[in-house]
Amino acid sequence: MILRIEARTGIHVSAIVAAALACIVMLAFAAPAFAQGGTVEVDTGAPVYGSTCKVCHGTIADGKDPRVIFRHASHMLYACSSCHTVFPHSPAGTVKPTMKDCWNCHDLRHGPMGTIATGECEKCHGAYTGRMRPESHTPDWAETPHVEPSLTELRTRCMMCHTRTDCDECHRAVGVEWRTAEEFTYDVENGCLACHGDPNLAKSDGGATRSLHVTGLDRTAHRDNTCVECHVDFNYHDRPDATPVWRVNAGLACAACHEHSTSAEEYAGSIHAELIAEGDYSSATCGSCHGGHSIARLDTEAARRQLHFASEQMCGVCHAAEWENYDDYYHGRAYKRGAADAPSCWDCHGSHDVRAVADPDSMVYPVNAVDTCGTEGCHWGSGESFIEQSASLIHGRYEVQSANPVIRWWRALRGRG
Repeated sequence: MILRIEARTGIHVSAIVAAALACIVMLAFAAPAFAQGGTVEVDTGAPVYGSTCKVCHGTIADGKDPRVIFRHASHMLYACSSCHTVFPHSPAGTVKPTMKDCWNCHDLRHGPMGTIATGECEKCHGAYTGRMRPESHTPDWAETPHVEPSLTELRTRCMMCHTRTDCDECHRAVGVEWRTAEEFTYDVENGCLACHGDPNLAKSDGGATRSLHVTGLDRTAHRDNTCVECHVDFNYHDRPDATPVWRVNAGLACAACHEHSTSAEEYAGSIHAELIAEGDYSSATCGSCHGGHSIARLDTEAARRQLHFASEQMCGVCHAAEWENYDDYYHGRAYKRGAADAPSCWDCHGSHDVRAVADPDSMVYPVNAVDTCGTEGCHWGSGESFIEQSASLIHGRYEVQSANPVIRWWRALRGRG
């Protein structure tokens, strides 16, 4: 819908009749935009950008609601769409942000940056704090009406205002013992997208501009997960984090949901987990290999095939030399050319339980390599002599080429040694 606002002598507003209320609301905040005459068009279906809002809201005064101590000035560093997730003005009236929208930022511990904004109710609501009982909290709320929400919306609704202490105090008074399997902290769900859903959100990093826009979550394997389930140190309470690095913490958070699968247990015994425990945060976590916001669903043959050929992305980024030398005729070269029966890195080295080559439990440790290589579909029935003669060739491209006098001469001629 396009609202056309004209000004000729003084301030004269001409608009679609159905949008009259929207115009009145806009003009009440900022008439100066029309004082010079001319015509202004506002597309109410467009994204909520500051350039759209300032047409009417050239200057924004303090909030009009006496129950809230609110100033736009203190929020000027944030995009208008962070609070106004939809265009606020329509013929039906003005859509105002809700308390839930405020909690997208307030009291949120934004990883290593600390708390974004205060979570103390009095800072925004002052003397009205004691009268802010939600409509749902009827006089009999302490009896049975609160039970169902506590089972279905504990983290996404109740914990917005309440703490575990609040619950325990009431329960002790009536002799009720109550425990929950859920973590006792507020879950903003995907409120992070209030900022990270903006395609213009970016950060200057080392002289380059890096986008912080998050998109495509609805197509991933974790489309039903909320942001703080993975970003565990972006939360609403203080607690020690697994490491000082938020990327590592997010990468390790997978175990919270996958703890009952063998994957988490296997990873715990891997060389990657061992290095993380020793403080080497460059080692791989679940997220390092599987990705973050783009983790794909494996419910189609095409998706499983794509995973099979993801060795360079999942392993080669860190193990660049090994990936470069994975070029023997029957394995690496065939794999890189798209042979479906050629092995990926994890077919030989293991996936979640990958270990150092020198580890006696490694799949490629000489004693174990007989079973690893001799599985059905690979080198079925091969023995130790086969392993001794061929294992060194798989990642031995450089060494094999170096033994060739013609290649050595060509490298020396090109200055590559």
